[in-house]
Amino acid sequence: MRLTKLAALSAAGVTAVSLAACSSGGPSGSGGSGSGNGAKTAAAQQTNAAVKAQDPNLKGPAPEVKGAKKGGTLYIDDHSNPPTMDPAGIYYIDSNAFATQYMYRTLTQYKIVKGKPVLVPDLAEGVGTPSADGLTWTFKIRRGLKYSDGSPVKIEDFVYGMKRSFAKESVARNGTDYQRQYLVGGKDYKGPYKQPDANFKGVTTKGDDTLVFHLVKKVPSFNYFASFPEFTPVPKAKDTKGDYQKHPLTTGPYKVDSYNIGSKLTLSRNKYWDPKSDPVRHAYPDKVQINLAVTPLSSQQRILANSGAGSNTLSIDAIDASLESKVTGAQKDQFAIGPSSCEYYVNMNVNKIPLNIRKAVGYAMPWNQIRKAGGVSKLNYQPATTYAAPSLQGFKKYDPLPYATGQGNGDPAKAKAILKKAGKVGFELKYYYQGDKPQSVAANTARKSGLQKAGFKVKDIPVPAAEITKKIADPKAPVNMMNGTPGWCYDWPTGDSVYPVLFSGEGIPDGTTVGQFKNAKVNAEMDKISAMDPTKAAPKWAALDKEIMTKYVPGLPDRYSMNTATFGKNVKNVALNPIISMPTLSQLWVTQ
Repeated sequence: MRLTKLAALSAAGVTAVSLAACSSGGPSGSGGSGSGNGAKTAAAQQTNAAVKAQDPNLKGPAPEVKGAKKGGTLYIDDHSNPPTMDPAGIYYIDSNAFATQYMYRTLTQYKIVKGKPVLVPDLAEGVGTPSADGLTWTFKIRRGLKYSDGSPVKIEDFVYGMKRSFAKESVARNGTDYQRQYLVGGKDYKGPYKQPDANFKGVTTKGDDTLVFHLVKKVPSFNYFASFPEFTPVPKAKDTKGDYQKHPLTTGPYKVDSYNIGSKLTLSRNKYWDPKSDPVRHAYPDKVQINLAVTPLSSQQRILANSGAGSNTLSIDAIDASLESKVTGAQKDQFAIGPSSCEYYVNMNVNKIPLNIRKAVGYAMPWNQIRKAGGVSKLNYQPATTYAAPSLQGFKKYDPLPYATGQGNGDPAKAKAILKKAGKVGFELKYYYQGDKPQSVAANTARKSGLQKAGFKVKDIPVPAAEITKKIADPKAPVNMMNGTPGWCYDWPTGDSVYPVLFSGEGIPDGTTVGQFKNAKVNAEMDKISAMDPTKAAPKWAALDKEIMTKYVPGLPDRYSMNTATFGKNVKNVALNPIISMPTLSQLWVTQ
């Protein structure tokens, strides 16, 4: 959710989206609604029929998972290293999932129904109420809530928690910017450390149980944003600023025992969490240990060997291609696959590459050869033909345009014919690629060969993994392709967390855009759709997707990332969750 910061991963030789913001649903592994039975089931899940988008009346406690038992330790292996676990700055998919599933309750949350995310209450009694003009959102907070130290949650703690999310110089350095865009005064407010006496008007209280958010514009999906960790309460008296993430006060089913940044996060049950007030979460394991910066292959090998702690371990990373035969064969019950919120693109700078040439690149792209050379398992993706992931509300598949198929060997003759007609044979394509990883180099060799066969001149610039994220985010980089965001995971399951972010042009300075695209007509249309009720807006977003793909082509859809998990024999109820692109963590339990 959400959860769209980027990290350099080794996926087909490009920079990929960091994987890592609830109940069971979707294709699952042991103990779930089915077994890990491969991409065919996952493909069906990608196009599930729509379900109702919100259920404001859902009550706690969450229904018990059949057969589940309390006890034991669950280990979660994650290749990534989130920059922070402070609720003010969480914006990566993995840290968001750990936070909102285990540690920090927010105003709203999600339950997965038939593989689709449904917005439901969390710390709020409902999912919020907008005013008639849409410029305020009101949330009534549950009474009797406590922190993990037993102290009471107070209404002013929600206000302070939100204020901390404006401290971009410190605790909120890696966090979202939506609050700055949406809330009154957000553009100029610098947070409680730099402006301790400022009268921030973006959020106020009414009595001792009601929050009121004041918006600069109508945002019908604001209650989806309210599922972010920035909406968790933080008591001012307990704020230790940069050290808060090490020993935070939690409201979820687990508390923090220890956090070794970049290495390990250890959690144990929070005895002050009230399951009767929580309609989604459980706390089955006694402890949860999250191991960070883990090598996926070694983790998955240990898991599939069911040796030692491997029996109780869940890997949330894409399955290594060398293990594909195991998880589709004898050990398919230790693997789960389903839809995610993420997608990857090949960006083409619209200011440097003419439209007809961008289409020629699409015809020329040798997708199959790139993926084969890069060692990408077919279990980890489906070819993409749209700009939004299929798990988005209102997603509508349209016939792939011939230059945007996301698969195949390319059509160099067609591409070269376009170049000849335009007098552009030898047009130079310039891009960065990761030059210190053999699979990335091999994938690039295949890409370069396909483009050269089509009549392009290619200037491929190798850079080390430590630099590539910064390089591709630079809008002034001396390249014309594959810069900007290489992928996107929607922040919440409505189109306004996808299309304005990728195509408004506002994200150009920090690399959060596709193809450096900015168009006044498209922006006006996006503003119009964003002001609609999310249900009514859904088909409009789907139509806009096709329009951008047909008229502008700022980027080529590459692949929809699949949501996969590999787990030991003792890990049960592995039900995949598209919005966090991993299993619903709060539903897992382990056998003893």
